[in-house]
Amino acid sequence: MTDFLHLAASLSLVLLTACADGVTPAPPGPAEAEASAKGVCPPFPLRDAGGLVIDPVHGVNDTVPFSPRQTCGAEGCHDYEKITEGFHFTQGRGEEMPDSWKARFAWTLYPGNYGGNWCSPAPLYRALAPKHNEVAREIDMTSFDFVTATCGTCHPGGGPMETDRDGLRYDTHMEDPASGLTSGGENGLDGDYYKARWSETGVIEADCLLCHQPEYDFKRRNAQLAALNFQWAATEGAGLGEVTGKVADGTATVVRYDPTRFDADGNVVVHIAPEPRNETCLTCHAKPDWKKRGASFTPRTDVHMAAGLRCVDCHGAGEDAPDPRIRGHEAHQFGKGDDPSGFVRNDLDDTVRSCEDCHLEGWRNAPLARHTWLPPLHLDEIACQTCHIPNRAAKSALVQASDVFNPAPRITPPPKHIWTFYDQERAFWNHYGELDLFTVKDQPTDVSLPTLFRYKGKIYPGNRVHSAWVGFEEEGKHSLGQVLMKDFYQMWMKHRASPETTYPALAAVHDDDGDGMPEVNRPEEIDAILAATREHLAATGFSLEKRRLVWVSDDRAFSSSTESRAVPKEDHEASPYASVYKFSHDVAPARAALGSGGCTDCHASDAGFFDRPVLEHAFGEDGRAVWTSGASLLDASDAQVRLGAFREGRLKPVLYGLLALAASLLAGLGGRIWTERMVGWGPTGGRRLGVLLFLGTVGAGAVVLSRPGLAAYMTLSRFTLDAGHFPVAIAILLLGAISSTFPARGTGGAFLRWTGLLALAFSAVCGILMLVKVEVLEAVARYAYTGFDLGLALSLTASVAQLTGRLLRRERP
Repeated sequence: MTDFLHLAASLSLVLLTACADGVTPAPPGPAEAEASAKGVCPPFPLRDAGGLVIDPVHGVNDTVPFSPRQTCGAEGCHDYEKITEGFHFTQGRGEEMPDSWKARFAWTLYPGNYGGNWCSPAPLYRALAPKHNEVAREIDMTSFDFVTATCGTCHPGGGPMETDRDGLRYDTHMEDPASGLTSGGENGLDGDYYKARWSETGVIEADCLLCHQPEYDFKRRNAQLAALNFQWAATEGAGLGEVTGKVADGTATVVRYDPTRFDADGNVVVHIAPEPRNETCLTCHAKPDWKKRGASFTPRTDVHMAAGLRCVDCHGAGEDAPDPRIRGHEAHQFGKGDDPSGFVRNDLDDTVRSCEDCHLEGWRNAPLARHTWLPPLHLDEIACQTCHIPNRAAKSALVQASDVFNPAPRITPPPKHIWTFYDQERAFWNHYGELDLFTVKDQPTDVSLPTLFRYKGKIYPGNRVHSAWVGFEEEGKHSLGQVLMKDFYQMWMKHRASPETTYPALAAVHDDDGDGMPEVNRPEEIDAILAATREHLAATGFSLEKRRLVWVSDDRAFSSSTESRAVPKEDHEASPYASVYKFSHDVAPARAALGSGGCTDCHASDAGFFDRPVLEHAFGEDGRAVWTSGASLLDASDAQVRLGAFREGRLKPVLYGLLALAASLLAGLGGRIWTERMVGWGPTGGRRLGVLLFLGTVGAGAVVLSRPGLAAYMTLSRFTLDAGHFPVAIAILLLGAISSTFPARGTGGAFLRWTGLLALAFSAVCGILMLVKVEVLEAVARYAYTGFDLGLALSLTASVAQLTGRLLRRERP
């Protein structure tokens, strides 16, 4: 699911439930309805799917589950239909597939988790069956399976968990004799009803309390989903009663309500939070974002959480939404970002509250960060997150290999054994084992650097996932299909049970890098995985007519070890069939951001900004990772990177040293002039005192610099010097201009004057290129930064030489 942090925040304005008093109240009038639908909900009764009141206190209708639709959407209260238009209910259903996805994914029907399925970073995964099918063998995940395939554990209900693709409610449509549907039957190979049991399980209505009741128990809710007690899940999750019986095993399902949860009139007593708490949001978003983005969401790692901000502060909805595309529409949409791999409601991209909203415009008294010390190029081309998320404290999945069997322990459900994850160091990572063993609060600390890439014209930090999987090309289609996840899992299970007789070709797949996990990387392994898959599909009746199997590794599709083709991808992607995740959470304090130590934080030979290792191939011929420099992802040539490192690591220290030397010379020259003109010592005495002052200043500086602690206390930091680069440059230019007026004595004096003047002119031209944005000159402008400092250094060198001459001159200067 794209950007899981947003799920619970999508329900940020539902105030819930019916607005009547008593057990069997009359419908409220218009004035009452308007008043009761705002602010604090009055006491209200629960209602069942038919709209009848549930009153456990008086023993009325108290063995059936309550209906969120009938309770929260009662007349005069909340507009259930409008609310469930939100994209966390629809999960992309009904949205048009982007052309880029149509050209890649033959198995996706909608751009969201329903129809994608986009919960994991890369194939293989369950594929939603079309509404109309011709062959039962190729039906994978139906709408019914969407609930039971762990998607339902976070989905709030409504949308594809309540109504079919024709807009009909699953249970009532199946119960209608005219539909011709039967529980558990093939039902015309309908992708919504094939072997579904909706008439027994009921549907999952949008569960308002899932987000708006802080004490909501997801474990109890999801246990009901596992038992196929769909319509009972909301009752258990809210803790309103205990459900006995299971649809899954055919036992009668009955609710026994807790009378302490109701008042004397039979109205429910429930804790309702109009705005969901962070803990509620993270119930669904923390674990997936750990896998996808290495997110921790803790005060230790995120300055915003440490400051007490809530998810809904930025991911606002309704009247609190920062963007007019959402504000006031009340469709339960909410502010979302721009996920490079997510295409759900692209029209709402970047409706989340931005960094600029808070730190440039001062929303809610946020500290302003003008960054006036940075040259304009930086803010034009670098996203805020790039500097303010310098590292991650928890690892994410850099690689998802779906072409081998992962025998690591504690992986549930079992088919996920064909997902083998590798972390940011490309080391094997038993992610699902850790999820099973740890809570999110116990996740290990594994500090890593984000990958930096260009996306929509800016540099972002993120995770570019690599993938390996088996799919197929189909005649007449440009997009690739994927082998069904269950088929691939069964193939490996059968081979492991009888390796010598069942798909023996798989025995050629070895663990070449010695990490305990096999990988496909050698030619014979590519041929083996394709041969075994082909044999299994043929043996189980999956048609390969007009289809050709391919092993896909990042952006290449191999029909054999000797024949392959490139698969088009975007520059920011490692693979067109894996995800790219931008980082926006776990923001470090300003003092920990890149640049807080000066320009060398990024522009130095050992800074690790441009040249940080980026995974090129997950497995080379020896099974080991192949890395490259990240500069290529940033449109930075090797010459530009080296020049920047030279400027910040070599040229600027020289410049600052020359500046200190010039200051010492000015001190000595000032002392000489003062003694000659005010004290009357004459040129010889003044010259001697001036030289002594100069040498004393230089000597004192050398002593200070030899003691780091003292130097930090008595001198300007590198950040201060870099941040004050403009006034420093103005001072150097003024000194150069004044020095150029000194009388030229001989050939050497004329040479110094012209050197200084040419350096001033060169710096001026470079400065103009830095400030004036002209697209044609953009490439030249990148070199102008170094040219500007080089001109300053030359000008300052000429000035220092001229000052030295004037200090040592025998006659009065």
